Amino acid sequence: MAPYLAAFPAEISVETDLRHARAFLKSYSQSPSTFKNYRGYLERLILWSWIVQSKSVLDLTRTDAEAFLAFNVAPPQSWVGASAMRRFAPKDGLLMFNPRWRPFGVKIEKADRKRAAEAHVKPVASQKKQGSGSTDLIYSVACSFYDFLLQDGMDIASPFKSIKRVKGKRGKPKIKALTTLQWDYLVGEAETMANEDPKHERTLFIVVALFAMYLRVGDLSGRDDWLPTMNSFFKRNGSWWFEVVGKGNKEREITVKDAFIPYLKRYRESLNMSPLPTKADDAPLLYTSHGRPNLTARQIRNIVQPVFDRARSRMQADGQPEDECQELMEVTLHWLRHTGATFDAKFRDAKHLQMDLGHESLSTTQDIYYNAINQERSASNRGSIRGR
Repeated sequence: MAPYLAAFPAEISVETDLRHARAFLKSYSQSPSTFKNYRGYLERLILWSWIVQSKSVLDLTRTDAEAFLAFNVAPPQSWVGASAMRRFAPKDGLLMFNPRWRPFGVKIEKADRKRAAEAHVKPVASQKKQGSGSTDLIYSVACSFYDFLLQDGMDIASPFKSIKRVKGKRGKPKIKALTTLQWDYLVGEAETMANEDPKHERTLFIVVALFAMYLRVGDLSGRDDWLPTMNSFFKRNGSWWFEVVGKGNKEREITVKDAFIPYLKRYRESLNMSPLPTKADDAPLLYTSHGRPNLTARQIRNIVQPVFDRARSRMQADGQPEDECQELMEVTLHWLRHTGATFDAKFRDAKHLQMDLGHESLSTTQDIYYNAINQERSASNRGSIRGR
C-alpha cells in the first residue's frame, strides 16, 4: 500500500485521511456487519476524493459532496467489478493489493448464474444503478464520518450536512417467498432424498428448520462467538423452544411448532442420538459429511441447493406452470424464512410472529407479512351486488 499512497501529491495528505478513517471505523469494530458496510462506503469516498477531485476528504465542499453522491448512482465502468473480490490476495507469504478489486461490485442474480451454468457459458453481469436506499446509506455514512471528526476535536464542517435529501416514496417491501405448490414440491423432494439416503436427513432437517422457525442461515451456521448446539432446543412449560444468537448478536428464543418435532427426532436418530435433546446435550447441531462439527453458511447453501434443483425438475416433469418452475432457479435459503412466516401470518398474532422473526419493530413484520394478507382479503371481496 505504501507505494500506492506515495504516488499521490503531498498536498492531498493521504496519510492523514487514512488515520482519520481508521479511527472512525475502529469505533464500529464490535459490529462486523456495520464495519464491513461502513468501510466499503468510506473507502469509496476517500478514493473518489483523491483520484477524481485530487483533494483530501478534509477539503471537500458541498459541491464535491453532491458530485460524490451522483458518482455513486452511475460510477464509471473502470470502478465496477463483475463480482466481489478481496481487496488483498496472498503472494509470497504476504498480503498484496488485488489489482482486480474495484470499489463497486455488480451482483449476478442466482437465476442468471444457474442459467449460465446449464448453458456452459460465463454469466454476464448487467450494471445497475444504485437504489435510493443505497444512496441514502452512503449519505448517512458520510455524515457520520464528518460528525466523528467534529466530535474528535477537528474544526471541520460536514460538506454533506447542508445537502437537503428529498426522501422518495417507499413502497411496501416485496418479499421473496415460495408458493404453496413450490413449497410442497420442495419439502417433498427433501423427504424423498432423506428416505433414499440417510445422509440427507441433515438436508431435510435444515430445510424444514429454516421454514418452520423462520431462521436466517446464520442461526444454523453460528457466528464468531456462538455456535448452535443440540441443547439450543429446550423444553419449558410443556413447549419446545430454540435459542439463537442472531443478527446484531442479539439473543432470542423462538417457539418450535409441534409439527417440527418429528423432523428433529428423525434427524437426531440418524445421528444415533436419543429422539430429543436434554439440557446437558451440548453436541454441535450440525456436522459435515466427514463428521466434523458445525457448518459454514456456504456449506449449508451447497447442501440445500440440490433440493431446489430436484424440486424444479419434478415440477417440470409433472407439467406444473413454467413460471413457478423457473422461479425455483432464483430461490435462496432466505426465501424459506419468508415462506414460513408468510404462511403462518394468516394464523398468528403479529406480535408473536415479530418476536420469533427477531424484528426490532412490529411495523416491519406488519408491512412485510400482513400486507400480503390484506391483498388476499381484497381479492376475495369480489362478490356482485345483484344476481347472487
